Amino acid sequence: IDASGKRHLLASAEKQGSELQSTVHDPRGRRPPYKLDSHGRLGLPDAQVGDARDYVCVVKAGAAGTSEATARVHVFAKPEPTEVTPNKGTLSVMEESPQEIATCSSRNGNPVPQITWYRNGQRLEVPTEMNPDGYMTSRTVREASGLHSLTSTLYLRLHKADREATYHCAAHYSQPSGQHGRLDSPAFHLTLHDGKEAVLNVNLEGNLTLEGVRRGQSGTYGCRVEDYDAAEDVQLDQTLELRVAYLDPLELSASEKLLVFLNSSRTVVNCSARGLPAPTVRWTKDSVPLEDGPVLSLGSVTFDSAGTYTCEASTPTVPLLSRTESFQLMVQGSPELSPQEMEPRAGDTWTEGDEVRLVCSARGYPEPKLTWSQGAGTPAEPPSEGKGWISSSLTVKVTSTLAREGVSCEASNIYGKIGHAFHFGAVAPQTAQAGVAVMAVAVSVGLLLLVVAAFYCMRRKGRPGCCGRAEKAAPPPGEPELSQSGSEQPEQTGLLMGGPSGGARSGSRGFGDEC
Repeated sequence: IDASGKRHLLASAEKQGSELQSTVHDPRGRRPPYKLDSHGRLGLPDAQVGDARDYVCVVKAGAAGTSEATARVHVFAKPEPTEVTPNKGTLSVMEESPQEIATCSSRNGNPVPQITWYRNGQRLEVPTEMNPDGYMTSRTVREASGLHSLTSTLYLRLHKADREATYHCAAHYSQPSGQHGRLDSPAFHLTLHDGKEAVLNVNLEGNLTLEGVRRGQSGTYGCRVEDYDAAEDVQLDQTLELRVAYLDPLELSASEKLLVFLNSSRTVVNCSARGLPAPTVRWTKDSVPLEDGPVLSLGSVTFDSAGTYTCEASTPTVPLLSRTESFQLMVQGSPELSPQEMEPRAGDTWTEGDEVRLVCSARGYPEPKLTWSQGAGTPAEPPSEGKGWISSSLTVKVTSTLAREGVSCEASNIYGKIGHAFHFGAVAPQTAQAGVAVMAVAVSVGLLLLVVAAFYCMRRKGRPGCCGRAEKAAPPPGEPELSQSGSEQPEQTGLLMGGPSGGARSGSRGFGDEC
């Protein structure tokens, strides 16, 4: 049963003869998947935080009816050894407000551990709200594994007796059967400045110069005139409160690369900023302002949530005093695909032979692999502008076969895959190809007629090149020249009787080289 109360079929077992046939239907993305043994018992190899839920066993007995029972699974994880980071600066007992003492961390536990503080072995009862005498702040982070990490920072108003005191913290965690465990951190001491008066040397003009100023030089400075005869009402001393502004390096509760799963319910990252005066903190994502304050809270995580988050700390009264610290949020999950649809160049249909460039973009983590059903396509371009999208293109020529089968691209990684098919619809034939075909037929017919005419001419005369010459030969001497009207009849006779055995004699030469 998931968080919404919806049931999902994980596995089933059916009796086949004397044996029980087991089938795992939906592992719900679990690695390794669920197992069902020969007795119908559901196994959870390598218990994970996500296994903490209700499991329902349903038994169907045909006409006898159906029965079910629910089992609730709790997952416990012992956290790593407790770590403590004392404030390495010089703390002053003259400070009237609480100062940061140390930061305690307990990582990768489940359920969320609890942190307590101790001075000289005695537990400190400090509230979680700001208090003049002391308080503590806590930050919880859900890691990519589903385990929880807790960080607690202690603030106290110090006294001289705290110079010799020892401090430490402890993480308390839960165990099965209502048991509890405890992990103590190493003990540490504080470096305190007690505010005792020190004599400083000045020059003859009474000026004091501090070089290489450090935060430990904050305090009250006094100037007193001695060996000077003056009236009793003349003030011969003066004090000055000197506060050295500083800003320590920022500390994030997340590593440089934070991995979270897609649709994670809530992710919290804290930015710890220590300085004087108290710094102001704000968060930005890819240079876009998000929210003010040390706590960054992300709701339902999507791929749009991925990017570079930066914590910026600054002191308004000291403009040049600022620091930044960043981390990169990586969202793990099945790829998301964004195809770029192409439109025909003109009209509503494609023309056969058109060249088209198809583009598929995908994002996810691990970075998805893009493949095409036709050809190899261009290699995926790296993500740009921190958006996480990679792109691949494929250039094809439109054909009727391609329009019928389509072209598809697919994005895949270890969490799943998704695809998209490009379709071209109806494809019109090329008009230029039809014109070329008509011209080719016309040329072929012309050449055929030319060959037939040449063959006919050679049959008539027996040699090439005779056609087209209808010149008359001169009549032999002694024979009268026929009139124009009289020449038509021999020409007809020659055409009808032309040949070696025809009636026209070769010696008559009435026509010259006739075909």
